[in-house]
Amino acid sequence: MKYSILIFNLFIFSSILAGGPWLNKKKKGFFQIQSTFPSDGYSRLFLENGTESILKRPVLDYTVQAYLEYGISDKIDVISVLPYKYVATENSNNLPQDLNTLDAGSLSGLGNFKLGFKHRLLDKKTKMAASIQSSFNTVNKDLQKGLVTGYQTNSIGTYFHIGRSFNSNLYSFIDAGYNLVSNNFSDYLDVHYEIGYQIKPSLWTAFTLDLRESLKNGDYINNNLRQTALYTNNQEYFAFGIKASYELKNKTGFNVASFGAFSGNYVAKISTFSIGIYKKW
Repeated sequence: MKYSILIFNLFIFSSILAGGPWLNKKKKGFFQIQSTFPSDGYSRLFLENGTESILKRPVLDYTVQAYLEYGISDKIDVISVLPYKYVATENSNNLPQDLNTLDAGSLSGLGNFKLGFKHRLLDKKTKMAASIQSSFNTVNKDLQKGLVTGYQTNSIGTYFHIGRSFNSNLYSFIDAGYNLVSNNFSDYLDVHYEIGYQIKPSLWTAFTLDLRESLKNGDYINNNLRQTALYTNNQEYFAFGIKASYELKNKTGFNVASFGAFSGNYVAKISTFSIGIYKKW
């Protein structure tokens, strides 16, 4: 099947905070630093109904992100994500320049800080959990150049998580949630599915599917952001991904990932890669 690579504007491994129904024990946790970067500036976009668009200027989007899970009890985890982003538009033009072409520029700053709490509901062969997840408007912006480091909005979502380990080498889970969004942005649905396999004790691989569906009930429009596709309203995607992690005996590990998309709306088409290092305790 022909496909294009999708660059996610948010943390690739945590489009849903802390995927799955598994929680840490009290005072146990997981901390990760990860970098996400494209192979080049992106110029092509997915639009609705299978159509595409070409941007006037290529856009760059880089992220370095800190991620934390911590067990405040055996049944409750706190989860936070703090992204720092660099975004830029290049001087070159893909289309003939006109009076509406924005000036090239660059911008760096925090993305949307995220905080969540997950509660265990069932701890048998089948695991279940529920979570509340909030995202905050901690972003930097230069709207005159169509640049912004995150969504200019706050949101709160409720999620349900269900999954199980079929044996010592195979697991699968699904997360689904509904997010209420402020500042006239549309509410949206998130669904994440993952199946993972342990190749050997220190090496895991996984395949994922991700769906973000806008309810299109918000009327926020900024035409400058539509020239860059940076965190505009009603972004959507149906995507797949592959990822792998390698863990040392001291519980320090490394991971890599790449993602592709079947379809989307106002999201970029370009190869993207993520590398990270994490520590468990």
